[in-house]
Amino acid sequence: MDEKLNCKHYDFVEPIKMISLHMSWLLLMTCSSWKGVMSLDREACVPIRLSPTQQDSLPDMETLRIQRGLPGKSGGIGPTGPQGAQGPRGIPGTCACDPSEIAQIHVILANITAKLESLIGLHQYAMEVDQCDHMPCKNGGTCHNDGNSYICNCTDEYEGHDCSIRIQCVVPSAPNNGTISRESGQLVPYKENITYRCNDRHVVAYEVNNFLVATCQETKQWTKDAPVCVVDDCNPDSCSGRGTCINQIGRTICECDEGYEGSDCSVQNNPCDLSPCGQRGVCVWEEGMNYTCRCRPGYHGKNCEINIASDCVRAVGMEDGRVGNNDITASRSHSSYTPHKARLRQTGGWLSPDPPQRGEWLQVDLKSSTTVVAVATQGFVGHWTTSYKIAHGFTENDLQIIQNNQGQDLVFQGNRDYNNVVRNNFPAPVTARLFRLLVQTWYGPNGYRAALRVEYYTC
Repeated sequence: MDEKLNCKHYDFVEPIKMISLHMSWLLLMTCSSWKGVMSLDREACVPIRLSPTQQDSLPDMETLRIQRGLPGKSGGIGPTGPQGAQGPRGIPGTCACDPSEIAQIHVILANITAKLESLIGLHQYAMEVDQCDHMPCKNGGTCHNDGNSYICNCTDEYEGHDCSIRIQCVVPSAPNNGTISRESGQLVPYKENITYRCNDRHVVAYEVNNFLVATCQETKQWTKDAPVCVVDDCNPDSCSGRGTCINQIGRTICECDEGYEGSDCSVQNNPCDLSPCGQRGVCVWEEGMNYTCRCRPGYHGKNCEINIASDCVRAVGMEDGRVGNNDITASRSHSSYTPHKARLRQTGGWLSPDPPQRGEWLQVDLKSSTTVVAVATQGFVGHWTTSYKIAHGFTENDLQIIQNNQGQDLVFQGNRDYNNVVRNNFPAPVTARLFRLLVQTWYGPNGYRAALRVEYYTC
């Protein structure tokens, strides 16, 4: 069994083929001692007859006939004489081998047959044994059995049939005007580094630093070739203090900071030349690459990219109740139509007391800093608010009224009936916690009582 296991990945097919060929050759060469075997002379082989004694000496066969032979040996059992004279009661056209030679052939055939059977059995055994059982793959390699043999899938660091060869890179020579961190010609394992370093007053061409690091790869090549070390011609004034100076071979260049250009980075860019606000606003250059977009009504964002009407439709929570009842207050209220009823599209509404006064207000506390871009209003049966202002802030003591482009308080146009919703976008987004709607004009029987249902929107 141990002998078979040692044949772990031996290919048995070719040896068996070779033994079969050798057996044929051996049979042919063994019988070549019988004169006449190799000849094609049809007339030389004459009839013979074996005596009983000669027949008894043959192992397990009566006669051995070889067609078309030459005359047999002198004193043997074959024909005698140069022309192969006919023997007594001869059998036409046959010649016989010496019995001792026949016995030798049987012994040889028996040995060959035994060897073939042994090899075939060993081959069948090897086919049944998992070639990975004895763990042939080294250094963490993974073994896969493929029948006659096995395959090792090696880790990144190793290669070879059994993963026994470590991947290494040869350390190259140091660059001109520089050094290298390891001895040239040394073998360095996969993933390890070497460092090239340029001498004083020299830097790596096309780089800012005077050193370069390379790593040994699986291909046995380095990630970077040896650098070219050039004289450092950069100085603090090379790029006007607004860029990075880089040495190339025979010259220097400047990589300018954002907002500057030119061979020495002395020319300042105007970011508004790129029209970042488009047709949605006016660009104002501040400093460097800083600018502000003064957006047209209905747009906001850094570049006025947000369309308030289409992109900002998320309600803050008046309609769906996310704003609590206690967070809705008013300057005064009708006893039956209190502030918490002032929810857009809900039954009821807030009514001012009788008689109403300009400046009556309805306030919403959003509890945290919120960016609001629009407000929508409805009236109540027979009553509605026709115009209003919006104040905002984080406390009631710092409220400010939204203003127009001329710096005046902006008056929003309200409702013209009690049921339809009218939305007004702010000229710019407003970030605050408190939002207070100040009634300016209203409609009601005999001019009494302003009414409101409200929602605010964010993006």
